[in-house]
Amino acid sequence: MADFYGTAAGFRAYHIARGNDVPAEAADDDTVNEWLLVASEWLDGRYRPSFPGLKVGMRDQLREWPRNSAFDIYMYLVPSTSVPREVENATYEAALRQGQKAGALSVDYTPAKYKRAAVDGAVSVEYAGFNSAFDAQTQIPIIDQILFPILTGTGNVSALSGSTVRA
Repeated sequence: MADFYGTAAGFRAYHIARGNDVPAEAADDDTVNEWLLVASEWLDGRYRPSFPGLKVGMRDQLREWPRNSAFDIYMYLVPSTSVPREVENATYEAALRQGQKAGALSVDYTPAKYKRAAVDGAVSVEYAGFNSAFDAQTQIPIIDQILFPILTGTGNVSALSGSTVRA
């Protein structure tokens, strides 16, 4: 199984078809493969809880796709022998951001200690906070839209998920 989703040629074709500005370095397959690796790692980390089904290769499989017993929003079975087009296209979108600015997908973030502070005879402080770690992560709406048809949205394995193994 591949270390990353998609191909360098697929990356270029995807962005050319959409008229996106691609860095000149994208002419080099090795460079694009580096971007695809970082993008694939980010995509798995960011969307893992919402992917339906179970990894085909279980613990031995590096990437989250392909998966067994995964269904899309229309209840069509996603083939367990390949990576869905949505995952590859989302990887191409994330890889472009990585190519445009190294580290763009993994921005370190240190929240401000205080949200608001006021001194009017007495000190009043309101601490900043997050609802979850998700709030501080890089969010790219077009990737959410691309992946929507194959996300469960539950953060758990689908109730229709399961696995059958021939002995």
